[in-house]
Amino acid sequence: MERQENTEQEILHAAEQEFIEKGFAGAKTTAIAQRAGVNHAMIHYYFRTKENLFNRLFEEKIKILTANLYPAFFDKSIPLIERLKRGIASHFDFIAENPGLPRLVVNEIISNPARRKFFRNKIKTAITVLCGEMQAELDHLAAHKQICPIKAKDLLLDVVSLNLTIFIIHPLIEGILYSDHKKFIEQRKQENINIILSRLNYRL
Repeated sequence: MERQENTEQEILHAAEQEFIEKGFAGAKTTAIAQRAGVNHAMIHYYFRTKENLFNRLFEEKIKILTANLYPAFFDKSIPLIERLKRGIASHFDFIAENPGLPRLVVNEIISNPARRKFFRNKIKTAITVLCGEMQAELDHLAAHKQICPIKAKDLLLDVVSLNLTIFIIHPLIEGILYSDHKKFIEQRKQENINIILSRLNYRL
C-alpha cells in the first residue's frame, strides 16, 4: 500500500513539473512517466487520463492550501488581526513553495473555459465560507473603531492579488529588482502583511 502511494505521488510530482513547463495541452503522459521513472501504463492505471491527472494534482494542492489556511484564519482563540497576519503568511508561503502554479492556473483559465469552470467550482465553497466567517468579526472591529469598515471579499481579493502578483511577474523582475531571492521573498511577505494592515487602518 505504501509503495502504491509513493508511486502515485511520484507521478503527481512529475506531472506538476510537466504541466508547469508545457501547459496542459503541451504536456505528454509519456514524458510524465519518464520523469516519474515508471512505465507509461502506470499513468493509465492510477489516473486513466491526462485530464484526471491534472484535476487530481490541483485537488491535492487545494487540500494542502486549505489545511494551511483554515487553522490560520479560523482559530477563534486568536484575535482576528493576528489570524490575518498568519493567514496572509500561510498563503504566501504556499505560493512560494509552488511558484509555478500561479502562472499555470492563469494560463489555463484564460485558454480553457472548461478549466475555468473546474477552478471556480473548487474554490467557490472555500471563499464563501471564509468570507462569511470573517465578515462578522470585521464588522465588530469596525464598529469599535479598531479598523476601517471593509467587506471580507474585498480584503480577500487584496490578499490574493498581492501574494500572487509577485510570483506571476517573478521571471520578469528576477535579477533586475533584486539579487538575493530568499531575502526578497521574505521582505515581500512582510510588506504584503503591512499593506493589508494599513488597508484596514490598523496601527502596526
